[in-house]
Amino acid sequence: MRILLILVLVNLMWAAQFSAAKIATDHLGPITVTVVTLAMSVALMTPVLALKRTYSPAGLGRGGFRRNVARFFLLSAAGIVISQLFLTWGIARSLASNAAVITLATPVNTAVLAFFLLGERMTRLRWISFVLALAGVLMVSDIDWRSVHLLRGKYLFGNLLLFLSCWGASFYNTYGKRLLRTFSPLEVMVYSFIGTVLILLPLMLLWEPASWSRLAHLQWTVWLSLIVIAVFSLSLSTVLFFAVLQQIDVTQAILSVYMAPVFGVVISALIVKEKITIQLIVGGALVFLGTLLVTYYEERLKRRVAPVAANACVALDGDRDG
Repeated sequence: MRILLILVLVNLMWAAQFSAAKIATDHLGPITVTVVTLAMSVALMTPVLALKRTYSPAGLGRGGFRRNVARFFLLSAAGIVISQLFLTWGIARSLASNAAVITLATPVNTAVLAFFLLGERMTRLRWISFVLALAGVLMVSDIDWRSVHLLRGKYLFGNLLLFLSCWGASFYNTYGKRLLRTFSPLEVMVYSFIGTVLILLPLMLLWEPASWSRLAHLQWTVWLSLIVIAVFSLSLSTVLFFAVLQQIDVTQAILSVYMAPVFGVVISALIVKEKITIQLIVGGALVFLGTLLVTYYEERLKRRVAPVAANACVALDGDRDG
């Protein structure tokens, strides 16, 4: 149950990014928002990492400095950069309804990558949980399917960017867990964020020079939005999510991302005073049920099966000895 509660908290922090990013991107370009928030997160968490290292010396030199730098550069470029930038550009070149449908592929993409990179498998319970969560988020999203045009030429390029964005998010979570075999959650977050800032900073200066000059004249509400994204939606949520990945399969954890749009709708309803409907309540319940099954219930099943399997092995060894 502790893992489930952590995932609920993580998705609440992810959901807060929707409203905060909307406020920030009204005044700054998307690349600038990404660079500034990641840089703030690095500035916040690097001292914490340095303090932890005084008790447990570590660093990129563990297992080969050049090799690890290349691994984190790959995680940054193929993970964060693709997921963040392609999502922003894809929405600009497509429809919101298209984005809502395409981003639902993230857990499936993650399951595929987890199979090839980590050897994880989709169990029957995970498929059931996935269907429940998918049905719930579709209810909450209230998608107008008549406006969805996935293959129309006008939106095809934007839809391709959105689909690649899903793969970027899936790669970050999956390859990030692979790095957790060597590094702590805090190290994976800080090193990957630094790599992303180094990649995006030249792009920001090249394509969004005006946004850079606006930083000194931002209102406090915009800075508050940037702080919310940096502290909660990036720093705390990423560390907590990677901590969960050390305990359960990435396929299990990633299904919880369906809670984020549900929480996003609820937060919008509270802030903008939109009406909370029965459809929202039922959809949210389905998403939560799917997450509950794939985290708490599946882990309980594993704990029940493990002693039985161990006893069976002992009995088999006894028969052989006899």
